[in-house]
Amino acid sequence: MLEIKGIRFEVEITRKRIRNMYLRIKENHLLVSAPAGMPEWQIYRFLEEKRDWILRAYERSLQKQKRSLIYQEGDVFYVYGKPFHLIRKNGKKNVEIVDDSIVLTYKEDSNEDIRFLYKSLDRYLLKQAETFLSRFLFILDDYGYHQIPELNCRLMSSKWGVCHTRKNKIVISSYLIHYPLDCLEYIILHELTHFIIPNHSRRFYDIIERYMPGYKSVVKKLKQ
Repeated sequence: MLEIKGIRFEVEITRKRIRNMYLRIKENHLLVSAPAGMPEWQIYRFLEEKRDWILRAYERSLQKQKRSLIYQEGDVFYVYGKPFHLIRKNGKKNVEIVDDSIVLTYKEDSNEDIRFLYKSLDRYLLKQAETFLSRFLFILDDYGYHQIPELNCRLMSSKWGVCHTRKNKIVISSYLIHYPLDCLEYIILHELTHFIIPNHSRRFYDIIERYMPGYKSVVKKLKQ
């Protein structure tokens, strides 16, 4: 057992015919591969030296898990922060939004029907994304970029958006459908800015802050 800032980690040690130690994190388990003859005290000293890295890796894994499990089994599916009653039916593939319900028709009840639901709702996400894209296109003009980037959606569990400058394309995560519209607005602005600044330097965020002064509060929503 190892405790770091109140978080308890179970330590699982596997000894192998290796020369160096290796560490992996799975939820709150520290999986250590150690040389066969290495004493336990030396292994724990290694873990103590890695405390900061362990905590950062654990927090990243929580964020990734939260994003990948945004929708869990149940009867509520959120669209732009608004709850909809999810009704599942067997039959020909179809998605229909009726009042405060989403009717999902699929040939069988499985994980694939939820993936189909996300894919079907991507058109709503893209429609809003295109609105924000049009609103911010003048920024690219101001910095000498005169092309209109192509927009696409796909399920991404570790990123909210990706900018492919060479392909003139922006890809956004389908999971943004669950968040308020200002989150989508920020992601579009963020990825557009990468056509101007390829990194996350101070200048990059200065440009974002110029056109969205309250962006930091939006970033907090995306981390919740």
